Amino acid sequence: MTYSPITQLEPIEIVEKLKSLFNCQQVRVLKKQHGGNSRVWCVEADNKRWALKTYPPDSTKRHRLTIESKTYHFLNQHHVPGVPVLKSYSETEHWLLMEWIEGNLPEDYSDSDIEQAMQFIQTIAALNQTSEAGYLPLASEACLSLTILINQIEQRFQRLMLSADQHQGLQHFLHESFRPIFEYHQQRAVIGYRHNGMDVAAELPRYQRSLIPADFGFHNAIRDKEGKLFFIDFDYFGWDDPVKLLADILWHPKMIFTPHQKIKIIQKITEIYHMDNFFSRRFNYHFPLFGLRWVLILLNEFIPVYWLNRQYAGAHQDQMEAREVQLQRAKELLEKVQREPTYDNIHTTV
Repeated sequence: MTYSPITQLEPIEIVEKLKSLFNCQQVRVLKKQHGGNSRVWCVEADNKRWALKTYPPDSTKRHRLTIESKTYHFLNQHHVPGVPVLKSYSETEHWLLMEWIEGNLPEDYSDSDIEQAMQFIQTIAALNQTSEAGYLPLASEACLSLTILINQIEQRFQRLMLSADQHQGLQHFLHESFRPIFEYHQQRAVIGYRHNGMDVAAELPRYQRSLIPADFGFHNAIRDKEGKLFFIDFDYFGWDDPVKLLADILWHPKMIFTPHQKIKIIQKITEIYHMDNFFSRRFNYHFPLFGLRWVLILLNEFIPVYWLNRQYAGAHQDQMEAREVQLQRAKELLEKVQREPTYDNIHTTV
């Protein structure tokens, strides 16, 4: 597998590329940051700082750079607050250039942070009816029906099983721990759907779908010195069931909320989508399944193509150590799924 030219450049070579882009002589690469699947360089041109994001080879058909550049353009066009300004991008060299936000990733979350995040989601939901929104794609791994969600979990399970022969701990976990819990929640959801007259295979109609910033959370946010949040990383953005947005926020392993904050998030997002009469019911049945989906996502280090992306981004150095760490995290999250209450009625439960 080969990388596009810019992903292998040293700082001095990046400088030469950017001098041409900015049409100036004063360009400096200040620092490089690593994410889970990409690299971000801070560059300075004519005393203004920019973020240069580079992508690994695309192992899927999603074309992350194309989607992220279109998303930034869409959000900038509609003046959505808390979004960096896109300057340029190159599909041939796999990079995107946007405004640099000086700040830090939030390590804990205040009520103000929660409020800003919920306002951001509400602002995006309000753009569903714009003409430009119709040209945006489905979100990454969109879950438009219960059947699709169950199939996605099953597919992830089977893909991991291909690696399980070489790792007894993974094999035991998947068969003895994960599988019985998955089958229980799958059956619960199917029975619940039928009891409520809902079709497990019917895709969510267009009017109930929403644009969502998939993989949304404070792990993809920067807090500036005034306390304002800027949200980044929109390569998974698109149309989906907003229930997935809520569930992913609550289940994401990097998001640690107090019970009060969790209640506030559930109530606020339910309020944003209050016109959807089946939102609460879908959330009740889908929520534990999304948790189980996250259990398997944590095990991506066992899948070769995902490991290549991690190596590119510099997130891990030792594969065996990374796998053991992720397997332990998956076990802990599975225990959390078992402890988490179901939400038969969101308004009375919370």
